[in-house]
Amino acid sequence: MALRRWLLLGVVGLLALAAILGWMRSPRNEEIPAPPPPAADPAPLPPAPKAPEVTPEEREARRFARNDRDDNGLVTQEEYLRPRRSSFQRMDADGDGLINFEEYSVKQTDRFTASDCDASGGLTAEEFASTATRRDAPEPDC
Repeated sequence: MALRRWLLLGVVGLLALAAILGWMRSPRNEEIPAPPPPAADPAPLPPAPKAPEVTPEEREARRFARNDRDDNGLVTQEEYLRPRRSSFQRMDADGDGLINFEEYSVKQTDRFTASDCDASGGLTAEEFASTATRRDAPEPDC
């Protein structure tokens, strides 16, 4: 708890320092140059073509076609369950037909291990930031 409080105080202190330095570097009492006069009106651009809108019926027809693997106009139970079987088999690492917690959490376990750069068994704030599921999460800096 005390470590968290110190980290929070450190972050707040750094933000305050950055704000003060930014204020000190900002120009004072300097005349801001006027923007250049606008150029002559260029010819208007044609409107960008719109992507064709897909109706709910078309979307459903595409979903049906993806699942009807043999194109016979019917989605069988095997065709319907195929993506789910594939997903299950990818998770069932030992192939025993059961998914235990280790198999279920392998992606998260791998992410933790990759982020624990110093192999301490715990993540620092910087290491923990790389475990975010966002696309813009930083890569572990190991």
